[in-house]
Amino acid sequence: MDNTTQSSILFRLMQDVGLGTDTEICQYMYLGHLISLLEKKKYYVKRKKEFPDMREKEIPHRFLFTEFTIPNGKLSAEQVDRSKRKSESIHNFEKVSSALLTSCWTERITENILMWERGKDEDKPRVCIKSCIGDFVKAFEAMDFTIWCGKMLYEPFYPVLMSDDIIWYKEPYFSDEREIRFYFSKDFDRVAPDDGIDNHIDLPVDIQTLIHEIILSPDAPKQDKENVLRLIEPYNITVTSSKIETNQIDNQ
Repeated sequence: MDNTTQSSILFRLMQDVGLGTDTEICQYMYLGHLISLLEKKKYYVKRKKEFPDMREKEIPHRFLFTEFTIPNGKLSAEQVDRSKRKSESIHNFEKVSSALLTSCWTERITENILMWERGKDEDKPRVCIKSCIGDFVKAFEAMDFTIWCGKMLYEPFYPVLMSDDIIWYKEPYFSDEREIRFYFSKDFDRVAPDDGIDNHIDLPVDIQTLIHEIILSPDAPKQDKENVLRLIEPYNITVTSSKIETNQIDNQ
């Protein structure tokens, strides 16, 4: 199911979804987060429950229902017991899932206006950083973590699957994201949260290894590019402006 490689930290790659260490990935973030990353040389990772989108921080609610009946139908005692046990298992795992340290990327390596627009805040310009799975892992200094990497699946989920598999599923309407997700786990054999830290962690990282390229958002002011260029001066990293045209055409 997975391929284990030894890097600066333990790394487990879910092989059955067509990923490799050379798979190119992108992450969209606020400019302020990038500046903090460049200044502190620390990568910010937060627990899934801290995500602003409720649909992201929780597992899809449809996964919580394991039995159903037709109108006026009745579940057998065995079905009720099985449903109760399965629902309790999934509810318990949802609590565990929400505490996972999570980093979200996309395998879309060309710009996407929907990705730029998602989470857009007029007062918080956005940027996109490019990397690859292998360099993302190698960029971190040795630490007591296992990084689990997998491609999010946008397919129907059936309760016969292990509840642990839920962390790799999202609702189908998110499918355009083509998300690649990293979980930072203290357990090598399964994805598990670390209860000994706060709701986020700043991990020391090698900037040159982590970032291959920086793209500024379509509406980024000229000053933003100047600030980024100043901060990456010690590195051999390309900074470009978005090639997406956002100028609106007036209807006459």
